[in-house]
Amino acid sequence: MKHYYPAIFEKAEEGGYTVLVPDMPGCITEGDTLEQAMWMAQDAIGCWLNDVEEKDYPKASGVNDIDASEYKDSFVTLVEFDRHVYEERCRMIAIARDKVKEELEGIA
Repeated sequence: MKHYYPAIFEKAEEGGYTVLVPDMPGCITEGDTLEQAMWMAQDAIGCWLNDVEEKDYPKASGVNDIDASEYKDSFVTLVEFDRHVYEERCRMIAIARDKVKEELEGIA
């Protein structure tokens, strides 16, 4: 099931974006590009919800309910989160990591 959480995307002075998910205290990430920041926001939400049953996910605020006035050069948008997609992506990353590790051990 897909869930949508509002997130604040703030342009970082050094480049890239910092992302905060107000409905999840401490859920903060960053990305070098807007695309990477969105991907990292999905990942951060997944990490935050890792031990939470889907029925107990926090209720998402409305985009218009988020006050981003304290963040300069920022905007609020929804981030889509699907636990099944997130778990599959994590599984694929783990497989790729293990494959690289095996190849590196074979070279040594």
